[in-house]
Amino acid sequence: MFTIKYKPNKIEDFIGNKNNIQPFIRWLLEWDYNKKKEKCLLISGINGIGKSLLVELILKKHDYNIVNLSIDDERDKDYINTYIKPLLKTKKTFNGQENVLVVSDIDCGGNDYGFISTLTDCIKETKIPIICICDNKYSLNIKPILNYSVDLKLTKPSFDEIYKLIYKIVINEQIKIGKSSVEKLYEQSNGDIRFILNSLQLGSRKADGKNIQSTNIFDTTGKLLDMDLNLDEKNHYYWLAHDIHTLMIHENYIYHTLSARDELKKIQNLSYSADSLSDVDLFESIFDFDLSSYIALNSIKATTKCNKKGMIKFPQILGKISSINKNKREKVDYEKVVLFDKPIIEAIKKGKPKLKSK
Repeated sequence: MFTIKYKPNKIEDFIGNKNNIQPFIRWLLEWDYNKKKEKCLLISGINGIGKSLLVELILKKHDYNIVNLSIDDERDKDYINTYIKPLLKTKKTFNGQENVLVVSDIDCGGNDYGFISTLTDCIKETKIPIICICDNKYSLNIKPILNYSVDLKLTKPSFDEIYKLIYKIVINEQIKIGKSSVEKLYEQSNGDIRFILNSLQLGSRKADGKNIQSTNIFDTTGKLLDMDLNLDEKNHYYWLAHDIHTLMIHENYIYHTLSARDELKKIQNLSYSADSLSDVDLFESIFDFDLSSYIALNSIKATTKCNKKGMIKFPQILGKISSINKNKREKVDYEKVVLFDKPIIEAIKKGKPKLKSK
């Protein structure tokens, strides 16, 4: 895997954002002096730019013990109060390493009930540095912590900075690709270094200069389901919107499975696609960015028994999640509503217009 093989092991090899490294280190080493007003460092920047990697390299360089709270953990109020808050009072480990809490993807906590409010309380009370990572610092979800955080925004690396790495890979791996194609690949990536590494490894040579963020996912999903496209072409389209394409394939593969006179053959085609998507679920459950290429390959594999027949549908699960989150926000604790009589409570439960209490 190129993402593993060419992952930097020291801060000197980190690509881009050199001007942000010293402010980060200064904040970390001077935390005890500034902790009254600067307890948290908020690191933001576009996806794939190396935010988590930068945190890992700097903390490793200065021998800190990392306490991780990722999106894979149960990040609700009870979990944080029970397991995380006690750790914030312990400055050092048994072997003398200083503790640091690193919270990833804080702008993706839509399903974590009470997450941001409890995290804000942690920042106020903490005895150790807290580092929060997000893609979008302007997300309304994280607004409560902004007053207690120092902002460190990472920008996408320049072409010259990334080209040094690409040149090294091209030489070492004997990849035939011209500089103009590399430039187009850089434009496509929008600064996502993982995208570039995965594209180089999986043989994506085509680039049309189209911005990755403005891709029409219905068109690209149709391309992925097109039986006339080869692996390289499908890989190219997959990475244009890799965060959503697997869900799009999952929603549509049944309706676009290759027809067969033999009903058993059709079931086998469906099973082949379903098995590939199951493998994707297993890889994604590990939550390791280095598995991105395997996720891409198995997502594309799921389309090899398909051919686009009609309209592409948007994933229903995303609409359901949106409804669930909305219902959570509007949930009423009926046990505490002591002024409402029974008919009013029943009306609220059925979703009727709110009625005034007597």
